[in-house]
Amino acid sequence: MKRILAALLLALLAGCSLLPDQIDETKGWSASKLYNTAKGELQEANYTKAIELFEKLEARYPYGPYAQQAQLEVAYAYYKDNEAVSAIAACDRFIKLHPNHVHVDYAYYLKGLANF
Repeated sequence: MKRILAALLLALLAGCSLLPDQIDETKGWSASKLYNTAKGELQEANYTKAIELFEKLEARYPYGPYAQQAQLEVAYAYYKDNEAVSAIAACDRFIKLHPNHVHVDYAYYLKGLANF
C-alpha cells in the first residue's frame, strides 16, 4: 500500500513540474519588447508566433498604449495566415471595443478584405 501511495505521489509531483518547452520566455518582458518582437515575427511571416505574442501583450497590458494596436495587428496576422473567420472576429471585436478609434476605418477595410 505504501508503494502505491508513494508512486501516486511521485506521479502527481512529476505532473506539476514545468517542462522546458512550457517555460514562458516572455515572462517579465515590457510591452514595447513584446510589441517589437511580435512585429518582427509578423514581418518575417511567422504569423502564428506573432499572434501569440500580440495576444500576450494585450492580456498583460490591456490598458497600455500598445494594446489597441496589438488588436489590429492580430486581425492582420490572422488575415495573412489565411484564417478569414478569425480575422473577421478580431476586426469585429476591435470595432465593438473602439468604435471611435482613429484607425477603426482600417478595421472595416481589413474585415472587407477577409470577407472577400
